Amino acid sequence: MSGAAFVTTQVLRFCDTDQLGHVNNAIYTVMCEAGRAELMAAAGLIAPEQGHSVVIARLELDFLREMNWPGEVRIETEVARLGTKSLQLRQRLSVGETLTARALSVLVVIDLTTRRALPLSDAWRAALAPYLVPA
Repeated sequence: MSGAAFVTTQVLRFCDTDQLGHVNNAIYTVMCEAGRAELMAAAGLIAPEQGHSVVIARLELDFLREMNWPGEVRIETEVARLGTKSLQLRQRLSVGETLTARALSVLVVIDLTTRRALPLSDAWRAALAPYLVPA
């Protein structure tokens, strides 16, 4: 059984552009972060009141096309793999019909007191299952 991507959008701002007139490459990582954070919040994995949160351990980002202001970025985030203490996400950034970037990241759930990785619980796995889209 396969899930579906978590989808969110972000509006590009004029201040996201650089001297070349296109959206600066650093903003691509900000868009990926927004998609990851919203998915993790929806799944209940960002829960400081429960003593845990999520940190990024790895990010691979392929720049495919430039983005320009004004515009809105569609961020699709899928869970590619669930490990013992980490999970891998696959993301796509699009403006209109144009795919502008692809990303692959590894996240770790940590205990906020010890700063150590926590095993992914059955409850977390169940919360992430709707977004699990294996390759």
